[in-house]
This record gives sequence, C-alpha cells and structure tokens, in this order.
Amino acid sequence: MSDSTSGYTKHPEFYTHTVTFLAEDCLFRINKEPLEAESTVFKDMFLLPQGDPETIEGQSDTLPVILQGISKKDFESLLRALMYRQHGTAKGSVLDHDQWISVLKLSTMWDFHGLRNAAIKHLDTPPQSLDPIDKVELALQYDIREWLLPALLALARRSAPISVDEGRRIGFENALKLASVREKLQLGTVEETVDLPRRRGGGMAPTFEYSTRFLVLGDRDKEAEKLDYTPFIRKVFDL
Repeated sequence: MSDSTSGYTKHPEFYTHTVTFLAEDCLFRINKEPLEAESTVFKDMFLLPQGDPETIEGQSDTLPVILQGISKKDFESLLRALMYRQHGTAKGSVLDHDQWISVLKLSTMWDFHGLRNAAIKHLDTPPQSLDPIDKVELALQYDIREWLLPALLALARRSAPISVDEGRRIGFENALKLASVREKLQLGTVEETVDLPRRRGGGMAPTFEYSTRFLVLGDRDKEAEKLDYTPFIRKVFDL
C-alpha cells in the first residue's frame, strides 16, 4: 500500500494506526488494532466512511474522539486491562477492585466480550471476591446472571436483615422480594401438665400432658442459615 504524499509503501502489519480520545480533560493516543479486535462497537466505528484526514475525529490531538460521560479513571483502567491482554502479560492482576469494576462497566458498554469475562473472573476470585450485596448490585447493573442466585441465597441465609442502605443499592423492589423469601414469624412451643380431679375411691389423680404451638415475633432461627432458599428465590426473582 503506497502513501500518495510520500511515495513510500506502508507495511500491512507493522505500520501502526492510532486514534486519539479525550476523556474528561485527558488525551489518550493508542493503537486502533486492539480496540477493533476486541470490541464490536469500535470495529463498527472504525469501518465508517473516512473523509478528509484533517477533519476526521481521532486523527489529531486537536480533534479527538470525545468520550462523553466517561471518566479518565474508567478509561485508563480499561486500556490497562486491554493492553495487558494484547501483550500476553499477567500484569492485569495488579488492577485493584475499583479498577476491575471500571473494566466491567466499560467492557459491557462497548462489547469487549473477552475483557468483560476477565473482569467477572477477577472480581469473583480471592482476594478480589465481592460481598453478596456488591454482587447483587453489579449483577443487576451489568447483567451477570451467574452471580445473582448465589448472592441472593447468601443474603437470604444471613442473620442480619437487609438494611436501608443495601435496599437503595439493589433497589427497594428487589429488597422487598428478598425480604419475602428470608423474613418469617418464629414458631414458639409451650408444654404444660394438667392434674385432673381425683377419682372416686381415693385413687391417684391422672395427669395429662400437652403442648401447643403459636406464632411470635422474634430473631431469625440460626437454622435458617442452613436452609436452601433456592426454589423460592428462583420463583420470586423469576430466575
């Protein structure tokens, strides 16, 4: 392939095509190839008809592709994970908890299927593992169905009730659904012995023992932590 302005030939493999992005107040200039290879969104964007190079977004620092609503931190985290994957290194493991959530967020938004799977794996592996409320919140936000049932089961079994703050995070409708699975009235038992009147002739008075059960309000039974709420969760949450 020749360049009409220089007369030289561009190598088909080792001539890098770059693109410039603006996230918040920071410019990023990176290779196009990893974006095209991993994301259907960017692949389709780069396939759009190209006009005058001087007016094409992303070809210069003065005319970058503006990433509206994308934070510099989130985009940097995505690029770190992407470049580590492209170069076959294990340095992606040094990303912290919040950075992997950023990767999950943008990889879901822009159809980076490989990066999304990597983020889900890292966030579900010690020491990155999330608590059940974090998992439910992220599973609902980013459609991670494999997290939802185990996390809801853990919340149904725990002794502490769902707090107001947790309800805000997972949505009050979901909190009420979860409460319908996990909250219950406690059964109480009373046992009594009753002496019946003496029989004629001076014999021993017979006794009668009985027990009765009634409903009382109380703390959750510790045995509730061992129960399998899975069928009820599937029904209530339509899983």
